[in-house]
Amino acid sequence: MLHRLFRLRCLAAALVLFPLAACQSGPPVRVFPAFETAPALATLRPALVAVLPVEDGSEGRRATPFLPFLRQELNRQILDRRYSPLAEASVDAAIRASAEYAAAKTRGTPIVEPAVLQKLAGHSSEDATLAVRIELWDNSSLVSSKRLYFRLRATLVASSGQQLWYGNLGGEVKAGGSGAAPLDKDGMERSCIEILVRELLEQLPARSAPAPQ
Repeated sequence: MLHRLFRLRCLAAALVLFPLAACQSGPPVRVFPAFETAPALATLRPALVAVLPVEDGSEGRRATPFLPFLRQELNRQILDRRYSPLAEASVDAAIRASAEYAAAKTRGTPIVEPAVLQKLAGHSSEDATLAVRIELWDNSSLVSSKRLYFRLRATLVASSGQQLWYGNLGGEVKAGGSGAAPLDKDGMERSCIEILVRELLEQLPARSAPAPQ
């Protein structure tokens, strides 16, 4: 009888402590943005954006398997900021024909550097070009804590080469956000990518409406 009473008390204590432990696991998203926006972004109001292939500059190139999905999410979610992404096939055709792009890749120079990206802008029908480079991609705790730690850089330049937006974003995201995480590691990583892309693009000012005539 005493043994049963002890077990019931232990169970009751566990039920009380469980919500407290869950609350101490940290927020599902914690990011640290540092971006600068040029006044020209509001003046030029670029509509059509060429999203370049995402670069992986992380140790061990851990993000490489997910670079196509990262680019896909950038193209999809940039619509929420009222920009229209140029078709990937058109962007890729333009950069394949670009000597500047080939030279930068050969030298290992990050495309995201404004001075480099300015030379690539305006090679297609885009109003602006967006480049993103992964600097840190730590997925070692993804299975145990459902969390991905990352740091990236992003640059947006006009077709004229004028820098419009530039900076970096780092932090951690939990797969599934505030909800349940996917069961498999691949699904967890994709969930984290969806969230971090949203966090990145929230730093990009939405395309403004035209001034009334």
